[in-house]
Amino acid sequence: PPCPSLCMDVYCPPLRMVLFPILLQCFWMADSHSVPVRRSSSIVSRAKVGNAPRIMRSMGNERARDAVTWIPQSSVQSQDCEAVASVVRAAGSKFGEAFGSEDEILARQFLFDRKGDVQDASEKLKRAVEWRRDFGPAPIPMEIYRDEEINSAKCFLHESFDKEGRPVVVVNVRNHVIGEYPQSSSQALCVATIENALQKMEDPNGQLAVIFNLNGFSLRNADFKFAKFLVQALYKYYPQRLGAAYFIDAPILFQGPWRIVKPWLRRYASLVSFVRAGDVSKLFAEPAHAPKLS
Repeated sequence: PPCPSLCMDVYCPPLRMVLFPILLQCFWMADSHSVPVRRSSSIVSRAKVGNAPRIMRSMGNERARDAVTWIPQSSVQSQDCEAVASVVRAAGSKFGEAFGSEDEILARQFLFDRKGDVQDASEKLKRAVEWRRDFGPAPIPMEIYRDEEINSAKCFLHESFDKEGRPVVVVNVRNHVIGEYPQSSSQALCVATIENALQKMEDPNGQLAVIFNLNGFSLRNADFKFAKFLVQALYKYYPQRLGAAYFIDAPILFQGPWRIVKPWLRRYASLVSFVRAGDVSKLFAEPAHAPKLS
């Protein structure tokens, strides 16, 4: 019988493995001819682009031309008290419990994200609270995601902070295989890990860093559905919480998926750095504090 999908049909592995690289290459060629490259004299990437392999060089140069937006936490804390109180009143009582946080902390974060616009911040916060209450209680009960998925070490909170004082989430991308676990389980594990990182922060208005270990990446790990969920979660429900994303040892095969995912990130794409595994230790105050990546 004919395959119902020519793009990502997990039920037709032979056809997928033949067509998927071709489609990705088409996306890459279309994107490279249609999207202008922004240029800047500011070099901010931690990756040594000049000495990197071709794939890291090409993507690292894009990263180097983008300015990283480091958020001064004093800016979050200095939001007008009356504006914060207005957002709290609009969002309703004890809405922070949905995220396992305090009302005022969430109100300040969303108000800062909306550049001080009380109405926009209130509406976005109410939508986020509704989503979080529907998603499940805080903290996320462990029975919602599967034990074997936790034990796969695909995603975990690292024990040490990076040199910027941020908690670090490590994602071993090769351990995430399309269709191996239900999306609901993977999403619950994702939300639980993000919120555990937020709880670990010394500054309640702080940010987190994510290390994506791409060593061993293959097309079976290119889960666009889950990637879109993660991007939407960071934008809609945990705004201004991502401080940095480090892509480690990106292979040439990752170039196609990256060309697809990058536009989804919008301004968050400027927070991405492509880094060699040997340079991960430089992200920490003490090299011994870096995670062991294989």
